[in-house]
Amino acid sequence: MTKIKNIAFITLACILYATTSAAQSFQKGDKMLNVGVGIAGGFGIPVGLSYEQAVSDRISVGAYAAFSTEKESFGDYGNWKYTHILAAARGSYHLKVNSTKFDPYGGIMLGYNIASVKWDGDDDAPFSTSAGGFLWAGHIGSRYWFSEKFGAFAEIGYGAAVLNIGVTFKLK
Repeated sequence: MTKIKNIAFITLACILYATTSAAQSFQKGDKMLNVGVGIAGGFGIPVGLSYEQAVSDRISVGAYAAFSTEKESFGDYGNWKYTHILAAARGSYHLKVNSTKFDPYGGIMLGYNIASVKWDGDDDAPFSTSAGGFLWAGHIGSRYWFSEKFGAFAEIGYGAAVLNIGVTFKLK
């Protein structure tokens, strides 16, 4: 438990130190595109795409879409196919940091989730079903810019997976 407290203290100290400068990697008018994969999603390896536009020096709005699928084989008998599709609007608050490379943020998402299970086999399907519904979620993440237009990102929170990692592009 002491180790966790030390990590939390060091992280908080770094964030507070980082907020004292005017140099920042996120500015009004920035347009960013994230392409990533998910870890711990439940159905295969989810692929996600998100777009964000900075409406101020701290706030961005945009969209998120993700898709994942996985087959479970039962030999000659057939396969179950699981599919998960998510589409959402999202908004993020970006911390002011003492770096032109580091962009930490947190935010919320509101969207629609569709999940389906289908049988693919020679015999009649035992059952096939789909479900969907509105969802809301939170996320915490960061980007690291390797150059002015290209970087990497990681996010923890609900999406098609618990952890999403990938590449990010600055379009402006």
